[in-house]
Amino acid sequence: MTTSGEEPQERPTPQPGSYGEVAPGVPRYGEYAPAGWEPPQEVKDAQAANTSPSPLPPAAAYPGYQGAQQGVPNVAGPHLAPPKPLLVAVRLIQLAGVLQLLSTLAVVLVLLVPSLRDVAVNTIRAATAGDPTLAGFYADPAMMNTLLYTAFVLSVLGSIAYFYLAKKIRRGTNWARITALVLACFSLLALGQPNVLAIVQISLGVIAMILLFRSPSKDYFLAHKEHKEHKARRL
Repeated sequence: MTTSGEEPQERPTPQPGSYGEVAPGVPRYGEYAPAGWEPPQEVKDAQAANTSPSPLPPAAAYPGYQGAQQGVPNVAGPHLAPPKPLLVAVRLIQLAGVLQLLSTLAVVLVLLVPSLRDVAVNTIRAATAGDPTLAGFYADPAMMNTLLYTAFVLSVLGSIAYFYLAKKIRRGTNWARITALVLACFSLLALGQPNVLAIVQISLGVIAMILLFRSPSKDYFLAHKEHKEHKARRL
């Protein structure tokens, strides 16, 4: 800014390397580049060197890196992948669940179709004719209705339990494996019934339990247990 009677003074031309100059030949901050101006070659080379992607160094190159901790299972590691016998056991449990769904469908048909209901009632009464107490129990229509509806509810719950336990076992949950073993032991009580579907279903469960409680399946559950215990200690 000038006052009256004073002539504006010309700004001194900055010398190379002076304050306000980015690089030789590059316009200063606030100045417009002339038409057709291009940055010098050394500036282009510097920009290319700064923008070229460079891969990150490996983890071992960082200070303080000591490698994976000893005794800590890697969840993503191959040793925690479900072994083939365990996958076979899961498929057998799911197949048993499908058979249970078929039993549920049979109970629904008995409840909805009168002719099938009469056949089922007569079959049950004929099977219990030698026991006066059971014969009198099944002779009561109200008791028979209660029996059929109870069988339907238990069949639905059994189907859900098969698929739910199979899902948890696939993920290495040990309590699901123990629960499946207890249910398989109880199911052995039904082997005395002349029911082919029930015998096949129970056999599938028994084979699955044998596979789950032998190596390498039991090692898979042990690895998951150790990993969870280690995480709990770190919290």
